[in-house]
Amino acid sequence: MKKAILIYNPTAGNGNHTKSDLKKLIEGRGFEVKSYSTDSLFWKRFTRKDADIIFVAGGDGTVQKLTKVLLEKNKEEFLKIPIQILPYGTANNIATTLGLKKAEELIQGPHEKTKFDIGLISGVEEASFFIEGMGCGIFPRLVRVMKEKDEEEKQDEIKTSLKELLKLIDSYEAEEVIIIADEEEITGKFLLVELMNIRYIGPNIELAPNANPGDGSFELVMVREEAREDLKTFIENQLKETKEEKQLKEFADLRKVREVRLKYIGRDVHIDDEILENYNGKELKIRNRKRVFYFLKSQ
Repeated sequence: MKKAILIYNPTAGNGNHTKSDLKKLIEGRGFEVKSYSTDSLFWKRFTRKDADIIFVAGGDGTVQKLTKVLLEKNKEEFLKIPIQILPYGTANNIATTLGLKKAEELIQGPHEKTKFDIGLISGVEEASFFIEGMGCGIFPRLVRVMKEKDEEEKQDEIKTSLKELLKLIDSYEAEEVIIIADEEEITGKFLLVELMNIRYIGPNIELAPNANPGDGSFELVMVREEAREDLKTFIENQLKETKEEKQLKEFADLRKVREVRLKYIGRDVHIDDEILENYNGKELKIRNRKRVFYFLKSQ
């Protein structure tokens, strides 16, 4: 019998997925399942012999935790295990990039493997890699704002995040950024600079429409201070879900890059969903490491 590991976050999203329900769905596909809750101190103790596939049930943060553990195990055999995301989070930006939607349907298949790059970072101690993206400016500030909200204010977290983002666009002070992207120097005052491995960020905003997580490059997205009103219109259209959306390429600088050096004068910096609290203007160096993981997506 094929073997599967189930890594699940019981509190992701609205918490309406139970271990027994998830196991039953996976066992129905012919797998022998070992399950591990991310709330347990011992969830990292799974072994290679336990798995022909890893199912990870949760949001983007849960997927990032799993990839970190696989890298820490420091054995190539762990990185070859195909990963199937079961999206139970709020935004599910990684799953959305891979075209994954309803978890119950994903378990049934059919599936195909897709390669997934990571970004390797030097210059900070808090994180050494990312799978979603990293950047500075308005989006890490939004993370700070949302962390201060109480549970009642987060009932509709996507819509609340978009509304808070609009407020920030009005008031956020653009900061100086020095960027060397594949040896080209770019400078100026920016509202946001994001180096994206996936297409979506924050409250499900498609900020990097050309990003492909397995193509050996990132999408560098830069919005200058002068484009404040354009960015605001873009986010307003996201909130209204209008079909007449302002195109990002009309006001943002989008380009494919493999290596980036970045120095930011401000404090708002993130790597995946982690805020760098002690960032003090150090130069960050980021390069693409190709095809580290194998994710499954629907055919």
